[in-house]
Amino acid sequence: MSYVFLNGAFVKSDEAMVSVFDQGFLYGDGIFESFRSVGDRLYQFPQHFKRLLQSAEALCYPIAFTQQELEKILLELREKNRLNDAYYRVTITRGKGQIGFQRDMDNDLTCLVIGREFQGFDSACYDNGINLNLARTRRNAPEAINPKIKSISNLNSLLGKLEARASGAFEVIMLNNKEQICEGASSNIFWTKDQWVFTPDASTGLLEGVTRSTIMRLCEEKMNLRVITGEFKLQDLKFSDEVFITSTSLEVMPVVRVGDFTINQGRVGPIAKGLRAELHRDMGKPE
Repeated sequence: MSYVFLNGAFVKSDEAMVSVFDQGFLYGDGIFESFRSVGDRLYQFPQHFKRLLQSAEALCYPIAFTQQELEKILLELREKNRLNDAYYRVTITRGKGQIGFQRDMDNDLTCLVIGREFQGFDSACYDNGINLNLARTRRNAPEAINPKIKSISNLNSLLGKLEARASGAFEVIMLNNKEQICEGASSNIFWTKDQWVFTPDASTGLLEGVTRSTIMRLCEEKMNLRVITGEFKLQDLKFSDEVFITSTSLEVMPVVRVGDFTINQGRVGPIAKGLRAELHRDMGKPE
């Protein structure tokens, strides 16, 4: 029997309940953050907590717990669920409210914390690489929805994921409304040329993933690679040596095909492999 933490108490997973009038359910009025732990070490938790506060501030959520208090909850949940390397998701919504956009916004927040054993991807994906396709769906314009808000209202990314599934691709590349490379449906994208690593700039409207920031740091600190951010077109990928995508769960996933063109003759390159190894070292994972 597993447990979740819901509104101040640890509850058995199959007994946890949220109101049908919860504003997250009715309107997608909620935020989330997902991250991992290795043993009892919450990997990069301060960065994730900072982004959680950033999202909360944008939606005027009064977060009632500190970073230290949430850490204690997470580690207790780890013990209750007997987790080794865990994957956590913290979800906060505006809570039980009313129907209609003239509703009161000052409700007691709903806070749900889920912790489960991390389930990675098949090793064949890392050994052989994966395929990306170009999504027809465009990433939300930052002028419309602030990408700094990690919202549970994630229909834009879901549409991208549905396109990936329909086309048989692992993931899609989503362009912005200026036809610039932005990100994946649930990942950030990188590519390399010689000893240079390229990735879209935040100005394109992407979500600045914590893993993205880590990979940028590891490129320069551990692998002597210069990282360049900017506004790029899809054709820029055609001249790359390697392509890879990153996220909390993907880590560093190598890409060998984008649409109808092949990357590095269909072989996984050394930079993606090296960065994943460096990420594991940074996390404290055993060799």
